[in-house]
Amino acid sequence: MQREQVSIPKNLLYILLAVVYFALQSSWGRYFSVRGFHIDLLPCFVAAAALLDGPVEGVIMGVAVGVLYDLGFVGIDGVYPIFFLLFGFIAGSLSRLTLSRNYVSMMMLSAGEMILIGLLRYFCYLLPMHGASFGLVMQQVFGGAVLTAALSFLVYAPVKKISKKFESR
Repeated sequence: MQREQVSIPKNLLYILLAVVYFALQSSWGRYFSVRGFHIDLLPCFVAAAALLDGPVEGVIMGVAVGVLYDLGFVGIDGVYPIFFLLFGFIAGSLSRLTLSRNYVSMMMLSAGEMILIGLLRYFCYLLPMHGASFGLVMQQVFGGAVLTAALSFLVYAPVKKISKKFESR
């Protein structure tokens, strides 16, 4: 088995880009919604890095995005880095085995990731603490997943450009 080379500058650029999106999303994101669904593009970074570069970059971006979620006080502290780490590893492994590295695969990964994180939020936070209705929460989860998948090109395009730039090195 051949060992994968990790490009530190590439991963730093991914993380820097994610921090910029996090800052924009945290400051202006609450003012923008489509039919009541808010834009959440951070999970797309994990899917894009895993799809384009494999499980190692998926894990690195998963931890970075999870820490950003924790910094933003979005739900359950400490669970997001673990969730995104696992998702990055699984998505990166799938990208090596079955998924093609194109935008359609990115949309599917992003939507699946949003649904999984919505279920995690529901069962770990909303149901035990607030007794939230499953139907209403799933309506928000699926609507958010569709919106995220539709806008995932905003993450996929720059991440793909960075990935290609470091591909020949």
